[in-house]
Amino acid sequence: MGKYAELQEAQKASKELKKLKKEMMAKYFCDLSKLTFTAMVLGGIISFFQDTSFKWGIVIVLGFVMVVGLVGISNYILKS
Repeated sequence: MGKYAELQEAQKASKELKKLKKEMMAKYFCDLSKLTFTAMVLGGIISFFQDTSFKWGIVIVLGFVMVVGLVGISNYILKS
């Protein structure tokens, strides 16, 4: 095998590694959005039923905004 073939294989391996890193980072942000939804939105709904205070509405809205933002980051990473 010549140097050119070795260089081509190294470049191919580098591209695969970059692709894998992108996918893993996108999955990370997607998982963060799931955790945010579970913690903030569902937690806010539970506090709504317990009638603790008006803060539940702010928590739910903030949770939805964070979920949408994190999913947007995940999609941006996959598209770039």
